[in-house]
Amino acid sequence: MKINVYVETQAMELNKPFTYLCNEQVYVGCRVKVPFGYKDCIGIVTEINVTSSVQNLKEVKEVIDRTPLLNEELMNLAKWMSNYYVAPLISCYKTMLPPALKPSSTYASIVYESWAFKKESQMPLTKHQQELIQSISFPIKASEFRKICKSCAKALIDKGYVEIRQLEKNPKLVSSSVDSQFSLTKQQKDAIDKITQSSQTYFLLHGVTGSGKTEVFLQLASQALQQGKQVLILVPEIGLTPMMIERVSARFGSDIAIYHSQLNNQEKYSQYKLVKENKVKIVVGTRSSIFMPFSNLGYILMDEEHDSSYKQDNSPRYQTKDILIQRARVHHCKVVMASATPSLEAYARAYKGNYELVSLNQRVNQKMPDIHLIDMRKEKSMNGLSSTLIQKIEQCLSRKEQVILLLNRRGYLPVVKCSTCNEVMTCPDCGIALTYHKDSQSLICHCCGRSFYFKSECPKCHGHQFYQLGMGTEKLEEKISELFPEARIIRMDADSTRKKGAHEKILKEFETRGDILIGTQMVAKGLDFARVTCVGILQADLAMVRNDFSSSEIAYQLLEQASGRAGRSDKAGNVYIQTFEPDHFVMKCVLSHNYLSFFQQEMKYRHLGHYPPYVYLCTLIYIHKDLNKAFEIANKEKEFLNSLKVLGPIEIHSRKDGKRVRLVIKSNTKEELNQKIKECFTYHSSLKTNVKLDINMYPNRLED
Repeated sequence: MKINVYVETQAMELNKPFTYLCNEQVYVGCRVKVPFGYKDCIGIVTEINVTSSVQNLKEVKEVIDRTPLLNEELMNLAKWMSNYYVAPLISCYKTMLPPALKPSSTYASIVYESWAFKKESQMPLTKHQQELIQSISFPIKASEFRKICKSCAKALIDKGYVEIRQLEKNPKLVSSSVDSQFSLTKQQKDAIDKITQSSQTYFLLHGVTGSGKTEVFLQLASQALQQGKQVLILVPEIGLTPMMIERVSARFGSDIAIYHSQLNNQEKYSQYKLVKENKVKIVVGTRSSIFMPFSNLGYILMDEEHDSSYKQDNSPRYQTKDILIQRARVHHCKVVMASATPSLEAYARAYKGNYELVSLNQRVNQKMPDIHLIDMRKEKSMNGLSSTLIQKIEQCLSRKEQVILLLNRRGYLPVVKCSTCNEVMTCPDCGIALTYHKDSQSLICHCCGRSFYFKSECPKCHGHQFYQLGMGTEKLEEKISELFPEARIIRMDADSTRKKGAHEKILKEFETRGDILIGTQMVAKGLDFARVTCVGILQADLAMVRNDFSSSEIAYQLLEQASGRAGRSDKAGNVYIQTFEPDHFVMKCVLSHNYLSFFQQEMKYRHLGHYPPYVYLCTLIYIHKDLNKAFEIANKEKEFLNSLKVLGPIEIHSRKDGKRVRLVIKSNTKEELNQKIKECFTYHSSLKTNVKLDINMYPNRLED
């Protein structure tokens, strides 16, 4: 039998099937090991019983799977993704599967455990052996069995009373908790009725922070389960997963699957298998869970739909929202996208009627927090903290209430500059300033991740004095500890949450014993603590100074989301935003919690500048060690794309693999953009250049 296989190479030039001979039974969607070039590779079978005129076809070396890993829906979805995002088809298959099942020779295999099972046997047993057999609850892990039966484990196995079997390790990740009492507000009831009774498929649930969007999700999930259907609940980041899991498991028990990047390979495989075998009805996960092998979806519920984490940052650079729309079409299920600060694209679609808009404009406790803008041009400050904010923190702590401080910069010092020669410590690969991390005595590039031990010595003049420029969360934690030595301070950022389970541990610690939670943007989203009455936002202008069409949108979302962490229970909340631009329209919209005003003003800017959602974007990044060569190819391909609006080329930050040059391409239609980018890639291949091309279709923001 002749079969077509896509092999594990990521090169777009090899984005085509290769034909092999196979002497075993194999199905579309299975993995096979095949000879490819000078080595063996893993691939996915995409066609069987094909005809080919090629002589001396190579033979498949091994059929890895006896049943398909990907069903017809997912195989078709992968093809759609490959075409839509101009990405290698094999990369789409890899994205869909958990690491233990990926079509790649570098991934770990499935982990097995030894279990002891009781068997019937006619062999005689001693009285002691009989008592042991009767006292054990089988099946039991083999290690536990041997521990209990220290002296006679081998004898029981040899006599046939106990059999050792190898089973796939199946870690239990969810424990049920007690559900809290709830009563729906009129707005929540109306929202649920509107979604369930409408003939529309796609809904935008625009609810202010604290309006009870999660409860609406749980009610809709309950209805789907009663109909025997499955539910996917998407959250943007791992940090939000523990809270959602707790709410879902409290309501529906522990029979749910969870899926996110901090699970190990075996845990991901275990959760994937639970869904494939229809053993669970609810999945809670981050963006990769959109590829779970569902068979009967009733709802896809997307929390914080605006969040940039829903966009994959390597090939295939998919947008989760695009994928869920494709899956909803196949399963004929409804999609509810929720946010207090919807993306401009989503709200524009709701405005046009492509999505049905469902609003929750009141908090469950009826009271939005009061926003206070602290003008840092006039305010006295100490180590970046205004005297007003220090005073408000003190008052809050005296009332035994909690504080959240947002500083969207991790590390200790964002810039390390020599006082003697003014040399700035920069990343040799990216050319941007290294951030000093005091905890690890290291300089880290927050662009590529490289780390260097800091000897407190300037590499240029060997001086030992450095300017204290700016502040990161580490330094803020240090300063707050000095100001409030009695307070229990907890820090939450990318550095403190590296270890598995750290998010959940930090949030639980803050809830039970913390006074002040300091963190980056991860403390701005989804946190719901009844005792938080004071939120302080430092360096609030940082997001607005990015050279990006989406900077105002990102800034508004961050500030409004962070503000929503205060006053979520019966105690009034206050938010203090330190800014040098209190008259900026973003600040004024946050001040009045006025999303519609922000939307209308920002859409005018997007329209004038020809930016999304009025046009569609693609960025092409040209990468080479020689900057001139990257520019040369970028200019050639700009000329090739002359029927479209093309911005650039410009140099952007380098990476380990070389200098980078960017083109930004605009089009009025997705179809035109998609077709021209595919043609451009074909042209790029024809140039026989070693300049690498990185394609990002429909980016949320421009690469730095």
